[in-house]
Amino acid sequence: MILRGKVLVANTGDDTLTFIDFDDKNKETIDLLKIASHNTRRTIRLEGYLIGPYDIVSNGHGYIYCTNVYDNSVFKMDLNNNKIIDILAVGSYPTCIKYFDKHLYVTNTDSNSISIIDEESFSLVENIPVGEKPTYIEIDEINMNIYVANSNGYSIDVISLKENNHSIIKLCNNPIKITLFENHIYILSNVNNGLDNNSNISIINLETYKEESNTQLEGIFSNMLKINNREIIFITSMENGYIYRMDIRGRNLLSKTYLKGMPNKLEWNGENTLFISNISTNMLTLFDINENRIIKNIKVGREPNGILIFY
Repeated sequence: MILRGKVLVANTGDDTLTFIDFDDKNKETIDLLKIASHNTRRTIRLEGYLIGPYDIVSNGHGYIYCTNVYDNSVFKMDLNNNKIIDILAVGSYPTCIKYFDKHLYVTNTDSNSISIIDEESFSLVENIPVGEKPTYIEIDEINMNIYVANSNGYSIDVISLKENNHSIIKLCNNPIKITLFENHIYILSNVNNGLDNNSNISIINLETYKEESNTQLEGIFSNMLKINNREIIFITSMENGYIYRMDIRGRNLLSKTYLKGMPNKLEWNGENTLFISNISTNMLTLFDINENRIIKNIKVGREPNGILIFY
C-alpha cells in the first residue's frame, strides 16, 4: 500500500479508523473491533465491548500504533494488510502517543504515568510516574528530553533519556498542549478559578525555565498548533466552534473562522493545509491557512480525535 498523500483518523466513538486517499478521493473504514477479535493473542471479546481508539503514530515503515482509551491498550497494526499484529496493555486511559528512537511513549491520563514501549519486542520497558492527568508529550530529539503536560497538575515533567534525570517545571495554570521550538516551550493552558473560564499561551525558555511571554485569551481552548519557523499559532475552541490564528510574539489575534461543532485535534501537512477533527460533527475539516477558509469537510466516524498524515 502506498501511504504517501493519505490521512488516517482515529474515531473514538465507534472503534474505527478512517483512511482517506486524497489523490483518488477514496475513503475506507477500518473496524478495529472486528479485526481485533481475530488477533491470535487476544481472541475473546465481549459483545458491545468498547476499544476507544484515540491517538495514532507511525514508525515510518508501514506500522502504526494506536492508543485505546477504553481498552487501556496500544495496538500495533500493519496498514498494508489492515491487520492488528499485537496488543499491549498499558496504564489507564492512554491518550497521547509519540514515536522516537525505536520506542513509543504513551501518556496514561488516569494513571498519572507515562509508559515507555520497546518497538522491536513490543513490550513495556517501564512506567514512569508524572503529574496529575498527563495528556500530551513533546520530545526534544536533539537533547533527548521528554516533556509531559499534566493537565490537572500545574506542571510539566521533564524526563532526560540521556542522563536518566527527572525534573518538574511548575506552572501557575494547567497545561493542555505544549510544543517545542528553538529552545522554547509554548504552553496552552486553561485557567479555571471558579470565576472565569479563560486560557493563556505562555513561552518558557528551556535553559532558564523562565517565562518570556504570556498571552491571555478569553474562553476555553482545546488545542494549539504552531507553524514551524513562523510565530503563527492556530488554536481551536470546542466552546464556540472557531479556529483562531494568532501572532504569538506580537500577541495579536489575526483572524478567526467559524468551523461549527467542536473542533479539537490539529495537524499540519507542512504546506498550506490544516487537518482538524471535529468530535460533534464527526467531520475532518481541511483548512487553507493562506486564505483562512475551509477547503472541505469529510465525513468520518463518531468522535474523531487523532490524525495521522502520511507525507
